[in-house]
Amino acid sequence: MTLWLTGRRTAGERRGGDAMQVAESAEAARAAGIDVRIEHDAAAVTPAAGDVVHLFCLQRVHDWGDLPERARAAGARLLLTPLWHPLELYHRAGRRGVDALAARVVRDADTMAGLRWGRAGIAERAAEVRALADLTLLADPAESALLPGVPGPEITIPVAIADLGSDPAQCPFPPPPGDFIACVGRIEPLKNPEAVALAALDLRLPVRFLGSATGLRHARYGRGLDAIELDYPTLRAWLNRARVHVLASWTEVVGRATLEAALGGAAVVMTDVGHAPAMLGRDTDGVFVVPPGDGDALRAAMRAAWDRGRVPDSELVSRVRDRFTWNAAGPALVEVWTA
Repeated sequence: MTLWLTGRRTAGERRGGDAMQVAESAEAARAAGIDVRIEHDAAAVTPAAGDVVHLFCLQRVHDWGDLPERARAAGARLLLTPLWHPLELYHRAGRRGVDALAARVVRDADTMAGLRWGRAGIAERAAEVRALADLTLLADPAESALLPGVPGPEITIPVAIADLGSDPAQCPFPPPPGDFIACVGRIEPLKNPEAVALAALDLRLPVRFLGSATGLRHARYGRGLDAIELDYPTLRAWLNRARVHVLASWTEVVGRATLEAALGGAAVVMTDVGHAPAMLGRDTDGVFVVPPGDGDALRAAMRAAWDRGRVPDSELVSRVRDRFTWNAAGPALVEVWTA
């Protein structure tokens, strides 16, 4: 049996949290003695009877072409990890620049999302693939209601992260001395880093933007934000030093960086757009949830999170360690692959 792991087509060029999830899944599979291959180009996946094809990030369903049908026709099992982000609020209120102008013409969020591939949308095809899947692996039970189409067989297996981050003292590019707020991700409107920068400026708190710079599509967005692009081990070392982590995204339902920073003891600020607050516990000490796009609430939460500070032995740390690390979640995933 060969395990094929496929996410978005651009994962080899731009490493995000979804790409790291695929890479670490491959490591977990190899550790379990599974023959595994990562293919970013779905056309290069050649499933055979008895193989397992595991697709990640349903939002990029058009990247996969006819792979879901080919997998089923070949007699391979088809697994789906959706990582689905609802786009309606972002489309109405979060787009900037040319995208915002386009949204005035293309009022439907799904139609706009499909234009990347020259398609009329993504939801219809996503529903088809969901129906083809032998099993859908949800990050949280609440994720099912966000997905297009009719539910099929589902199981909840949380997003998994490494059990212990890199030692900042041993990092070749160590984080700066002193406390800071970490904001991780590409500088783009969807992640809303400008709101984080404005709040930090008003509060006079130090913030570090860790991720890739703005691409051509959003060239005018986030000017003046100095993004630091780090390799993954170095990023995790910085997160282990952060006092606070902020995810102000309009749409992302949970972020690996949020979990990794929380595991290191940081307080975490996140928008209330998905199931992350339920996963980490809204009332858990160190978790601060704000409405997306609410600058006043974001500023207040960042102030409160900074005052709470980094607590390495907190309930939040225990919650992440006991539920969302590979030691905790990995065995169930391996069991699904080998069933």
